[in-house]
Amino acid sequence: MLKLQNIYVNYGSIEALRDVSLEVSKGSIVALLGSNGAGKSTTLKTISGLTKLISGKVIFDNENIQNLKPNQIVKKQIIHCPEGRQVFSQLTVLDNLRLGSYCRKDRGQIKKDLDHVLELFPRLKERLTQSGGTLSGGEQQMLAIGRALMGKPKLLLLDEPSLGLAPLIIDEIFKIIKNINKEGTSILLVEQNANLALSISDYAYILENGKVALSGKAKELKNNEKVSELYLGVKA
Repeated sequence: MLKLQNIYVNYGSIEALRDVSLEVSKGSIVALLGSNGAGKSTTLKTISGLTKLISGKVIFDNENIQNLKPNQIVKKQIIHCPEGRQVFSQLTVLDNLRLGSYCRKDRGQIKKDLDHVLELFPRLKERLTQSGGTLSGGEQQMLAIGRALMGKPKLLLLDEPSLGLAPLIIDEIFKIIKNINKEGTSILLVEQNANLALSISDYAYILENGKVALSGKAKELKNNEKVSELYLGVKA
């Protein structure tokens, strides 16, 4: 479904990504792990067209998309749910959700998808007329994911969905992420909680200093001694 081939990205004179290649198969959850500054968010921004690459290819459904603009990539049904949630604080919950479907033409289906999002996130249904800025951190994360789902993604890019949230809310969010995947949406997940990310993923890549240092099936990486010590907080 998605292939990154030998991606290079610079921020000025700094190499943010160096020869990064990865793949997301249709119907899978792939985790992208690494320490702060490793290049995880840059990878997602490169896929969604927010950051331009120096060289390499981004291939989605057998089409090169690396030169497309972000709005064109959204129309390909690659939807980016950014770090920090970035909801529109002055707009209502309902308007935030509706904005997620702005590129869609299938107006008849949008109402059905809205109803489905509200089934996934019943808290949002109770707060439809509230402004996004009045929601708790967990509710704003639900709103950000719900808004992304209104774009009807084939591939959902999730950047740090657990950041700053309480453990109970994190568990709830990740159950919903699993359900979204079971319904057929492929997911590329950037997540600081490596143990939790590996527990729901099929495959994972670990970035170090802008390069892929390690990759493999999530279960295998979870049992890898180096991964356990560096990312899961467990000494071998």
